[in-house]
Amino acid sequence: MMINKLNSLIILLLFLFSCKNSSKTENETVKIFRYNESTGITSLDPIESSNKSNIWAVNHLFNGLVEFDENLEIIPSLAKKWYVSSNNLKYTFILRNDVFFHDSKFFSKSKNTKTSRAVVAKDFVYSFNRLNNSSGHWVRNFILEDGVYAENDTTLILELKQPFPSFLSLLTMKYFSVVPHEVVENSDFSRNPIGTGPFKFKTWKDNVKMVLLKNNNYFEKINGEDLPFLDAINISFLKSEESIFINFIQGDLDLVSGLSPIFKEAFLNLDGELNNRYKNKFKLYKTPYLNTEYLAINLQKCIFDSSPLMEKKMRDAINYSFDRKKIVKYLKNNIGYPANAGIVPSILANYSVNGFEYKPDTVYDLLIDLNIEKDITLYTTSSYLDICEYLQSSFSNFGINLNIKVEPSSIFKQKASEGEYCFFRASWIADYPDPENYFSLFYSDYKSPNGPNKTHFSNNRFDELYNSSFYIHGKNERDSLFKLMEDLILNQSTIVPLYYDMALRFVSKDIEGLSINPMNLLSLKKVKK
Repeated sequence: MMINKLNSLIILLLFLFSCKNSSKTENETVKIFRYNESTGITSLDPIESSNKSNIWAVNHLFNGLVEFDENLEIIPSLAKKWYVSSNNLKYTFILRNDVFFHDSKFFSKSKNTKTSRAVVAKDFVYSFNRLNNSSGHWVRNFILEDGVYAENDTTLILELKQPFPSFLSLLTMKYFSVVPHEVVENSDFSRNPIGTGPFKFKTWKDNVKMVLLKNNNYFEKINGEDLPFLDAINISFLKSEESIFINFIQGDLDLVSGLSPIFKEAFLNLDGELNNRYKNKFKLYKTPYLNTEYLAINLQKCIFDSSPLMEKKMRDAINYSFDRKKIVKYLKNNIGYPANAGIVPSILANYSVNGFEYKPDTVYDLLIDLNIEKDITLYTTSSYLDICEYLQSSFSNFGINLNIKVEPSSIFKQKASEGEYCFFRASWIADYPDPENYFSLFYSDYKSPNGPNKTHFSNNRFDELYNSSFYIHGKNERDSLFKLMEDLILNQSTIVPLYYDMALRFVSKDIEGLSINPMNLLSLKKVKK
């Protein structure tokens, strides 16, 4: 019934669009890239870049020391090169000397004219230290309190508290973007940013749009041509999926990211490919995404609630009682991969573990001697109701009664963080491309609400391995440790892996040079229209 209603809505929307005459009068020589952020943007300050919408916008406006390419390899940005000490505690970065901040009146003595100035190492010292009192303070915790200093204008030193093999990956996060103290200290920087990026801020009208303009003084080139190629970026804030759909169809949006029900029905076939109807108008970009979708089990809360999930056999049983391949094929249109391994997506896990697959006989064997009520409650949000209902149906085949409790997103997030749920839907999008970031979810010192460990998992052996991983820089040795850590998590069945996600972008046919990466970061500096 829901699918029929959705199909009818799509047909109606397409009919209305076909009846609408195009009213475009845009000068075709002005190259404006348009995309939408339905959840809005809350801040353009890098120290508040904690969600996708903010991260994408900040990435257009700012640069850090390093960045990653489409293959997640670390490459230079404002740092030309770097050196690491033999004890892996001191990083020396040699900066470019040809990078300038966007024009601002705060660089001018008269305040009546706008001018610029060059970026120097002291700007990074200031930018890193202001993280101490921000929501992103945790990324600064790996560096000594007085471990950020400038030797000269082009040499920056970072000293760590302990070795951290994924430190360069951490530095790709937008939190570490360079900002000018003159502007931060004299303006509302979150709404009037000045950075070094390929685009500069122009205007922001709440709930309507944001406009960024080309930075004509940007330092990067490609094949001798100055970047960026676009003249501007227009970010709209449409909330209705129907409006987003129509705007994309009629060419008022160049990109739509993610997979809403409307786009899934209209654009994708059952194999997850673009429908023939749209192949001449649009392009589909997709790649494995560093996002794991799973169900989390807070064992301490389960014991307190006397939930059947306090029994390991019950936790194992539900892990074997459903087909992950069906979730991906029928509910995700093959956009994703069955999570038949562990918490780390297969694209990042250079090791193999014995995860969970659909094994009905194993479920019966586990439950046969379990003389307890098989009533469990799963907390979720409305966005994941279809998957939860599939699990409910599959569990029922084995006499397991799954009660689904749908909570508003804000309440769900708060209660999950405060440890109020025994069994709840969860996901983890990597902060940076390294398996260690996923294992931080199970480190006992990081228990929520003071850290990301929402399962409150606690295992001394796991903690020892996690701490040891910081002192081992050899790739094979680290992978061996990660495998042991993964095995400990799976052996306790503290999670129910569902699927590894896929980043998905629907793009206008006239867009060239757009790439996609497993971090799903949007970069427009090389895009042509």
